[in-house]
Amino acid sequence: MSWPLASLGEVAPSRPLKNPEIVDENSVWQLNLDKVESHSGVVTEKVYASVQSAGSSTHWFDERHVLYSKLRPYLNKVVLPEEQGLATTELVPLFPDKDRLDRKYLTYYLRSNSFVNWISDQVAGAKMPRVSMKVFWEHQIPLPPLEEQKRIAAILDKADSVRRKRQQAIDLADDFLRSVFLDMFGEHFTTEGYAISHKKKIKELVDYIDYRGKTPKKSDSGIPLVTAKNVKKGFVSEEPREFIPAENYLDWMTRGLPKEGDVLFTTEAPLGNAALLGCYDKVVVGQRLIALTAKGELTQEYLLYCLLNQFIQDEIYKRSSGSTVKGIRTKELYEIELPVPDIKLQEKFSKAYKKSVQSKHKLQEAIIESDNMFNSLSQKAFAGEL
Repeated sequence: MSWPLASLGEVAPSRPLKNPEIVDENSVWQLNLDKVESHSGVVTEKVYASVQSAGSSTHWFDERHVLYSKLRPYLNKVVLPEEQGLATTELVPLFPDKDRLDRKYLTYYLRSNSFVNWISDQVAGAKMPRVSMKVFWEHQIPLPPLEEQKRIAAILDKADSVRRKRQQAIDLADDFLRSVFLDMFGEHFTTEGYAISHKKKIKELVDYIDYRGKTPKKSDSGIPLVTAKNVKKGFVSEEPREFIPAENYLDWMTRGLPKEGDVLFTTEAPLGNAALLGCYDKVVVGQRLIALTAKGELTQEYLLYCLLNQFIQDEIYKRSSGSTVKGIRTKELYEIELPVPDIKLQEKFSKAYKKSVQSKHKLQEAIIESDNMFNSLSQKAFAGEL
């Protein structure tokens, strides 16, 4: 089916709010890319602060807008806001013509693989590659009748809901593991329990490889690069996907080769994230990361959850420095003492962790299946085949 086309600049121009009504100048929703999930556009955390703290940003938006990220590699971060707020300049407030373009239809179109792949080829700039907005505004979007747009958005809503429910199941598995850890070891992570527990300094408990230093030369393909941007609290994210040239691998990894199960710890920007490294044929680790391997008194799984425990996180931040960006020096990190409970109890927790990971892998396979179904529906939808 062939539908009429219209330029994005015509039907969804950039039109931030000019005179927003501000109820409380000290409590305004401020949205930046770090708080937005890729693909889904879900806002992971709402941060409220004063208007003055936003600096020179004038990107006010409300529930009539669609927020589009023009920064690579975040071109699939498209937000459908439900309240008024202030966005950083990387997010463009699009104002769809309500008589011609449905907000949800536009949102799903901008997240679609075909559009993201196309717009990715239009970026320019070496350090901070961005979309050419001139090209963006000239792009022709298919415009079926408004009722058909809403029907398409409703179908994609249902498919997207399946993906989210499966992701929620994974989140519940993570919550379960945290509960198991606290049930087994929580007494060691209170002020009184920590004081009387058997403890050792991190430097006595682990071998480490410090990958901090200069930024490696990157390429469009080659050996996967894991940086502090990938390491979250408990898992390594595939986004952003970065690589170094294969021929540079051995020259870069002169400090040691990472292995599956190493605990990757972020020393700054962000500080205190930790995750187990997964299985890679080859992988490059760099930029504000340390890889930790327990010498024998701790299991890797216990070490991971120990570092992520709020009590130890507080110890990490107490020893950090920096006014704008918090970081911790190696010397300070390794002086922190960790409780060392009975190894058999740790191994019991590790078994529970591995069993949970197996279940999560099955759920992740189901998510991939859901993604494939959603992408297929999306492709058919915008080709007029639904």
